[in-house]
Amino acid sequence: MVVPVLAAAGHTLRLLDFRPIDTTHELLQGDLRSPDDLARAVDGVDAVVHAAALHGIHRGHWRPQDFWAINVDGTFNLYAAATTAKVAKIVLASSMAVYGASLQPPADAWGIVTEDSPILPDDEYGLSKWLGEELARYHARRQDLATVALRLGMFVPETFERYGFRLLFGGVDDRDVVQAVLLALEHQPAGGFEAVNVMAQVSFQPADAVGLDADPAAVLERYWPGCITLLHDRGLELEELLWGRLIWPIDKAKGFWATGLGTTSGSS
Repeated sequence: MVVPVLAAAGHTLRLLDFRPIDTTHELLQGDLRSPDDLARAVDGVDAVVHAAALHGIHRGHWRPQDFWAINVDGTFNLYAAATTAKVAKIVLASSMAVYGASLQPPADAWGIVTEDSPILPDDEYGLSKWLGEELARYHARRQDLATVALRLGMFVPETFERYGFRLLFGGVDDRDVVQAVLLALEHQPAGGFEAVNVMAQVSFQPADAVGLDADPAAVLERYWPGCITLLHDRGLELEELLWGRLIWPIDKAKGFWATGLGTTSGSS
């Protein structure tokens, strides 16, 4: 969805993919692991949206070495090429996986995760995303290359019911991911680097953390009266739809971009 929205916003696009794809935009076929391919891709461009990577869903199907080669070496190659080409801005698709062990909730409450939570990656995917952010910080400091890192919630395809609950507990609508990319291209981060959580905007507050652990149905019913009856009518079990047991405030995103996030689908 990113490509048509960027084009509609007036951006002239050059795409890089390791496979041929059907597009009306300029397309280069290449690989993140090839510095020469990346040099061709960034030559003459103003900004890069870097979303190519192995993701958490690929764990178990790809070796840890592949995560390093594609996500870490590939990102290093990109920043090296962008520096040479004097690219001004990179929007880096990062992940909530960088928080790792910080995503473990306490025993008697749901956890609360903000951008100030410790970065404690606990698998090869989260580690690779954190190292990508560190590469961005380094180049902001040493090369004057600005980066906005979007720590994105889950937005892979899901069934209707699970999609709705995913938005409550650590997901984001893909339309809002696209909008975050657009806004990040315009945002000038202080010091050249900024990381921001991009999650759905929900009603939960930090004060709800204990109640969500003790009686999640009561908290949901308080915010959305009738929702538990609706679940039962659809033959769904609440416990099967709860995941993460975390609250994700997005105050930082809203502070950066005011009302810009969340206008497409009611989430941000």
